[in-house]
Amino acid sequence: MKRSPILIELSREHHTALVLALHIARANDPVALQKLLTDVPAIFRDDLEPHFQDEEQGVLPQLANAGELSLVNRTLDEHRQMRDLVVKIAAGDLPSLKAFGAMLKAHVQFEERELFATAEAVLPPSYLEQHV
Repeated sequence: MKRSPILIELSREHHTALVLALHIARANDPVALQKLLTDVPAIFRDDLEPHFQDEEQGVLPQLANAGELSLVNRTLDEHRQMRDLVVKIAAGDLPSLKAFGAMLKAHVQFEERELFATAEAVLPPSYLEQHV
């Protein structure tokens, strides 16, 4: 689906998140898992947290103003849960790594299929056609 200009970069960033989720899902040997325990907090800080903040300061307030509070609240709750998991991952908690990977994949799919689709259906063209 062709995205509105304001959502294009967010969709592109989702690809990076899905690749990370796939790496986590496929990691089975202790060396790969240990590397991910080290790498994921940095990737989150450098790539995913800025993405979350962009959504939280951009599209989510717009959706809240449009009355889509359940979608906004779900998104914010999932962001919070993933932030909490990353803290545990940074502390070396291996089960949190797999939980984070699964949640990240499901979250991206939710945003692409539901959140962004709703945004394109209910937000005004004046917002959607902006370029970032």
